[in-house]
Amino acid sequence: MQFLNRILSRLIERKMNKVLFSLIVIPLLLLNGSLVQAEQDFSNSIIADAWVVMDRDSGEILLDKNKNETYFPASITKIVTAIIAIEENDLDEMVTVSQHAADTIGSSLTLKQGDQIPLKDLLYGILLHSGNDGAVAVAEHISQSEQSFAKKMTSFVRSIGAENTNFVNASGLPDDQHYTTAYDMALITQYAMRNPTFREMVGSEAYNWDEQLWSNDLENHEKADANTLGLPWSGEQKVINHNRLLSIYDGATGVKNGFTDEARYTVVGSAKRQETELIAVILRSDNVETAYKDMTKLLDEGFAVSSQTPDDNSNNEDKQSDDLSIDQNNEDEDTSVTPSDSKKEDPSSNVNAPLLYLFGLGIIIITSVLLFRK
Repeated sequence: MQFLNRILSRLIERKMNKVLFSLIVIPLLLLNGSLVQAEQDFSNSIIADAWVVMDRDSGEILLDKNKNETYFPASITKIVTAIIAIEENDLDEMVTVSQHAADTIGSSLTLKQGDQIPLKDLLYGILLHSGNDGAVAVAEHISQSEQSFAKKMTSFVRSIGAENTNFVNASGLPDDQHYTTAYDMALITQYAMRNPTFREMVGSEAYNWDEQLWSNDLENHEKADANTLGLPWSGEQKVINHNRLLSIYDGATGVKNGFTDEARYTVVGSAKRQETELIAVILRSDNVETAYKDMTKLLDEGFAVSSQTPDDNSNNEDKQSDDLSIDQNNEDEDTSVTPSDSKKEDPSSNVNAPLLYLFGLGIIIITSVLLFRK
């Protein structure tokens, strides 16, 4: 937009012939208005309150809305819990579960006081199943108390540029002093996704638990209600990833979803096309269906903006429709909210966009040559 304004200014300065001026200026004004309207239409199609799309390698923000406004993060908090644990500890360390950790409310790995669990298993349980009890156990293992670990979390994210984030717990349970922004979460995730261990974990659709390593009395552990929290392990002792992006979006590489009544639905997603990997963050979406629809739109638009055409994105909408029809109760905390009807995008709205961009580009190039030649 600034470049278009600069061209218009030079046209006026050069006092060009009125006919030539009209031939150039009128299309430029039409192009400018069309681009502004297209941007506004896309922004209005995203239901979440705040969002960001970042190029993972460069850190460039490609798309955003309310990127610096603070919101409750819910369980995407666990991205920070996990990356600190991965960087500072041996994954084979045994973590002893305290009563405080076992009593943590919300999504659960159904841990018991005295359980001794490999740190690696807990981290998979935290990132895939979003176990709050596991997050607290990890926090206490590293910093002796969850409160001390939360201070460590805040200090860590501030050190990488997340200036508008503050944590008071390791799980993401709601607290007025526990908040972040879409931009900060993109920065945090950009950092975390550079770690191969973290990438492997968040990119896994399931993880095989070897419960014999840490509990010889599995049957006496309380099992979560499959209709509310979802079982932390299947009959094959697998913990299943709650991040549906991995199954509905071609090229998805991670990372984490969340929900609380206060935060509503939050999602951090990443996907790779050709040589470009994008990170998208959604804060405060109405329901799980619209959250993932928003995520798909943001990633699609992000790849378009970054001039990277997806290898095969034609079936994303069909995959999403199929996968999002499953029971929404398999989310992080209490997901009994009945989803509202999502906004439907008019598929014809972007039909003329390529021609518009080519036309505008031609006008800009011709005008630039005329104006700036010596």
